[in-house]
Amino acid sequence: MPKHALVIYNPAAKSQVQTEIWIGKLVEKLNQHDEYLVSFYPTTAETGPEHLVPLFKPPLDLVIAAGGDGTVRFALAALARAKSDIPCAIFPLGTGNVLARNLGVVRESILANPLENAFDYIVHGRPVQIDMAMMNGEYFAGMAGVGPISDAFMRPPRELKTRFRLLAYVSAMIQTIALPPRVFRITTGGMTFKVQASGIFLANVEDLGMGKRSDLANLSDGFLELHIVDPINFGDYINLGFRFVAGSVDEKAPECILRCKEAVVEALPRRGVRSEFQLLAKKARNFLAGKKIPDPARVSQAPVMIDGEECGVTPMRVTIMPKAVTVLVPQQRAEVPIAEQPLRKPMPGLLESMDVTHQLNYDEDFGLRDAG
Repeated sequence: MPKHALVIYNPAAKSQVQTEIWIGKLVEKLNQHDEYLVSFYPTTAETGPEHLVPLFKPPLDLVIAAGGDGTVRFALAALARAKSDIPCAIFPLGTGNVLARNLGVVRESILANPLENAFDYIVHGRPVQIDMAMMNGEYFAGMAGVGPISDAFMRPPRELKTRFRLLAYVSAMIQTIALPPRVFRITTGGMTFKVQASGIFLANVEDLGMGKRSDLANLSDGFLELHIVDPINFGDYINLGFRFVAGSVDEKAPECILRCKEAVVEALPRRGVRSEFQLLAKKARNFLAGKKIPDPARVSQAPVMIDGEECGVTPMRVTIMPKAVTVLVPQQRAEVPIAEQPLRKPMPGLLESMDVTHQLNYDEDFGLRDAG
């Protein structure tokens, strides 16, 4: 009796491989391994995860999310809504492919070809359960964020990401140096505190998966990592890049990390205070533009990002959903039981929930005065 596979993809999304090429090769590869009946579900702008829920029932054996991080999040959100244990394979056609990198589907290198091992992985992958998170009613398995650095993930237009892939984000990231940090109110672990930061991120993945191998245990430990990112000088920005892109774990990255199960992040209508380096970047930006570019307005809301896509505004209300979905991982990554894999190692600045007041500074220590 043939198995059934459902391929979910966005025909409007630009990818590095033409649709007719990867579809044909995918069907061919599936049927080399076993007999499959393959159905395709092209999404539209009007399609919601709830539209897929009725499809997740026998005789369906496999879901394949073919696309970038947005398509993967869409498919996994539908499976989580359906409370389905049907495994989902990721066929990485996007720019970042963050979850695919953390699962080991894409090799840990910024220059890796996303499809290098994708076809073999689809037919030989092993199922494991991973956590999802929910932010303001939206599921995600990767990363949600707010602040100028978070905005940079949303800024590059699709055509630039298609043409230049990950390099499309470099210019957007550089531009954030000239922007003032924001002031946020964070509630987690029964505590509320204010911080100045250029980015607040709640992540299920350990990093962007481009520099080091991630442990599967990090994706199913029942916790999120709350990153408070506050770079000040040139070295801070360089170390931040090494932290998230190269997977560096030294103590130079300008961030604090708190493991949590839920958090609320609010943007306050106050700008933070630029450092001397950020002021220099602002002057250079205005000089190159030939005019004075005004700072963003002091408003009580800020755009929120999930996996590189804008997804509403603050406040962010984020909760972990333990072992919400089943995904396929490469065979070699599944050989070690998750229970035996090491959890993410404590990073410098890791804040235990009960000690957060001792290691995070309040208003008077963060210099949260109006920037003028």
